[in-house]
Amino acid sequence: MSYLDYGEEASEEDESDDALTFLEFVARSAPRSEYDRLMARAERAGADEERMRRLERFNRLALTAQSMIEYRRDREAELAALVDAAHEFVAAQQYKDLLESVARRARLLLKLDVAYVSLHQEDLHHEDRPGTVVLSADGNAVKVADSYRLPADGGLGGMVRTCHAPFWTPDYLGDSSFVHVETVDDIVRAEGLRAVLAVPLCVGDDSVGVLYVADRQVRHLTPNEVTLLCSLADLAAVAIERIRLVEELRDTIGRLREDVGEARAALAGTRRSADLQSHLITQVLERRGADALLAAAAESLGGGTSLCSPLGRPLAEYGNLRPVAPADLRAACRRAAETGRPTPVAPGYWTVPLYPGEYNAGFLLTDVGPEADHTVVPLLPMVARTLALHLRIQRNDSTKAQSHQDFFDDLVGAPRSPALLRERALLFSLSFRRPHVVLVASGPHGASARLESSGADYAKELGGLCSVRDGAVVLLLPGDDPVAVAQTAAPELTDRVGHPVTVGAAGPASTVDGISDAHREAAQCLETLRALGGDGGTACASDLGFLGMLLAEENDVPGYIKTTIGPVIDYDTHRFTDLIPTLRVYLESGRSPTRAAETLRVHPNTVSRRLERIGQLLGEDWQGPERVLDIQLALRLYQVRSALSSRSASASLPPRPAPASRTVLGSQRE
Repeated sequence: MSYLDYGEEASEEDESDDALTFLEFVARSAPRSEYDRLMARAERAGADEERMRRLERFNRLALTAQSMIEYRRDREAELAALVDAAHEFVAAQQYKDLLESVARRARLLLKLDVAYVSLHQEDLHHEDRPGTVVLSADGNAVKVADSYRLPADGGLGGMVRTCHAPFWTPDYLGDSSFVHVETVDDIVRAEGLRAVLAVPLCVGDDSVGVLYVADRQVRHLTPNEVTLLCSLADLAAVAIERIRLVEELRDTIGRLREDVGEARAALAGTRRSADLQSHLITQVLERRGADALLAAAAESLGGGTSLCSPLGRPLAEYGNLRPVAPADLRAACRRAAETGRPTPVAPGYWTVPLYPGEYNAGFLLTDVGPEADHTVVPLLPMVARTLALHLRIQRNDSTKAQSHQDFFDDLVGAPRSPALLRERALLFSLSFRRPHVVLVASGPHGASARLESSGADYAKELGGLCSVRDGAVVLLLPGDDPVAVAQTAAPELTDRVGHPVTVGAAGPASTVDGISDAHREAAQCLETLRALGGDGGTACASDLGFLGMLLAEENDVPGYIKTTIGPVIDYDTHRFTDLIPTLRVYLESGRSPTRAAETLRVHPNTVSRRLERIGQLLGEDWQGPERVLDIQLALRLYQVRSALSSRSASASLPPRPAPASRTVLGSQRE
């Protein structure tokens, strides 16, 4: 080996040794002083220029690598600290524990002297502006105590709240780039704080507070430190919002539990009331006496019950009632009649009017004892109303009511001697010298009994008559304007029945024959009104326009119907099909075969086939705008015509000896 070769080999070995030395420094994170000593030692040893350049390059690369390693190690430590903080925040269940953890973690994360957390309190106002409150502090923060109020604007906190961005200063008191607040400056001065960093606690776009950290020395915070604290603030804000939502949820659950408890109690009371009412109504319908009703009420209420007169004289009684002074009882009955509500006679002893506002109608007395459940009192008006209903039914079943029924049936039924009817009218204080109006009213099927009873009461109040014929209530009332009388009677009957009442009216009539004719006309008006879908309304012949003329059969309505939809009617008649109902439902459904099929309860294909047949019968243009309008009118006229024809056929039958109707008449004499 030549000297040159030996020199090159030695140079390569030196280069390897130098590289290993610097790698060792990097591996054990040697301090910068060791790098400097190595460079100085090589220079003193007389290293040539080439080796010194190599050593400087190794030194630069090693320091760069070590800096990157230290940077990443610091980032790992910071991320680990953030993860630990997140775990601690999640574990917190109360505001106080969470905020203390946030302040402590913030101070330790940046290795500063003081940290504190303030939350915005919109219900705290200072000079008509919302305030913010310090709820937690960590470090030597004697002056920045918990629950210390801060102004909403001014200082770093005001800038953070306004801009939703972090702000910091290396020397708070010496920085004039922001508006100072005297109270905050006093705290900073007393505590000896210099560097201050404030970051927002944000949930989405909403700021819930500010996280502060401060140091007693002038310190220029790095962007990495600011970013790190912002990350911690984001974790804290989410945890704060979570606890807020949890507390709101707890409050809501508490309120819901209270509401559920109240609802259960109310439901239990309602069920108890419904069961008692059902039991009492059943006894009323079974024509049980007042004693049975009082016994059922007493067993449910848990005390004695009595039906008494205004003077306190018992008319019926079940169970034991404590003796009370007659004067006290009369005074309580008078107050109950005025208010219409249960009134105490003594502790646990109540009186309820049978008819609110009527002192002479009688009262229900109930003695459930001073220790009775408060849910008993709401049941008393229902028991009183049931007793009142029982008494009213008894009166309605009297012989006088039967005589009224017979008379009114003669007025509107088969022809009788006018002179004889006028004489009988005098017996009921009914004079034909003044005009009368005939109303025919109907309501829902399940409300027939209530409508009959309400109609009888209404007729009695106005000095008229009431009857029930062909499932409808017929009233003969004084008046010369059938429209006005009907519009007054319909809402009154609807209110009493609790369901819409439809009324047909006719008149005025001042003769016996006129009353019979008015009844037929009013019944036809009612049929027409219901056929037109006017349930709950009122009408007389003049209100129905051309349909009013139809009642008199003076127009060529049959010809119009035959011209417009005659082929479809004939097809239904001869083949026993349902094209007319299908056509009517199809047009009422907005010409939707699917909705028409749902209404008719058939398959949509069935509706489509029927519509095809209708098109063959009426022509391809039958669904044009003008044709549709004509068809709809013809269908409505056909429906009305059918109803009237059915009515006429029924009226043409020979009269029965005794009409199957029940009537109650009220007169002025009563």
